[in-house]
Amino acid sequence: MMNLEQELLIRRFPDFQKLAAFGFVKNDNAWQYETLIGEGAFRVLITVSENGVTDGKVLDVFTDEEYVQVRTAGRRGTYAAKIRQDYLQILETIARECFFEIPYLLPQSWRIACAVRQNFGQQETFPFARKPECRAFGQERDSWYALIQPADANALLMREGKTEVLEVRCSPENREELLQRKGFVRPLQMKKGNWIGIILEEMIDDAEIMSLIGQSRRIAEGRNHIAEGRKEWVYPANPRYFDLDHGFSVSDQLYWKQSSKVRVGDLVYLYYGMPFGEIRYLCEVTEADIVNQGRDDGPIRMETLMRIRRLKFFGSHLLNRSLLKKYGFTNFRGPRYMTRELKDKIEELYGKIEV
Repeated sequence: MMNLEQELLIRRFPDFQKLAAFGFVKNDNAWQYETLIGEGAFRVLITVSENGVTDGKVLDVFTDEEYVQVRTAGRRGTYAAKIRQDYLQILETIARECFFEIPYLLPQSWRIACAVRQNFGQQETFPFARKPECRAFGQERDSWYALIQPADANALLMREGKTEVLEVRCSPENREELLQRKGFVRPLQMKKGNWIGIILEEMIDDAEIMSLIGQSRRIAEGRNHIAEGRKEWVYPANPRYFDLDHGFSVSDQLYWKQSSKVRVGDLVYLYYGMPFGEIRYLCEVTEADIVNQGRDDGPIRMETLMRIRRLKFFGSHLLNRSLLKKYGFTNFRGPRYMTRELKDKIEELYGKIEV
């Protein structure tokens, strides 16, 4: 939730070099500035985090207790109003001297937009003529994977003013789970389909938000794969339950648990779990939607099966967890869409994949 300092610095982000020149001192993961007001009766302490979030306190020099009266606009002419005005003037000077204007309301919105540009090489677009402050990432509406837009803080946070919301695609199961957490809300713009909103007021860590954006992008790409006909998946294989290498040494075709809407002709990359932690095989789906009628499930219940044919073995352990993490693959609890970026990397390492 925004405080007085953050509300004053809306649409601004710090220039850390200018903070240092102004007199801020680096302390751990934040920059701090101190000065006195009220003829030396109060100490001002302003902190700017590495994420660009500003906080501040006015402390009584004698008691070292916070002077909370600066948080409310009292009657003009009173002593408290004078101290508040002195404090606001310091904040306004710092904003003018040490911050630059950004096209977003909040620091987290700006950081996330910059990270999307850097990670995915895409600039935001302005898809709605009547909502010029709504920005989308993705070429066409069917391929949008993130939108950032202002929102009424009263409706979402029970306070006056504006906030900013990021909307991303997600699975129905993940959506309902996330909605139970603080900071996640139902989408305001993309109400059709499986989208979720994230309030960009530092309630959710940047790393988690970028992970959700990566998942959203893969979902959007999956929709495009459907339009093209063939889909490409990454499926997990747990070595505790099945010896994948032995299975393919016996036969080039295996029955596998089907837990997504695969179709005959789709490609399946098999991620062999820890202690191996790597994509090891590429397969083609030769049969799908097979009702399990007596095949041994072992420890995993398999109501629906598919049959996959081995096309390629990825040797040399190049597609390991370290590489996959760079392309947004950090969770292998279920099937996921292969991304264009990771497939290009695989073909760079192993050559063009011919099916």
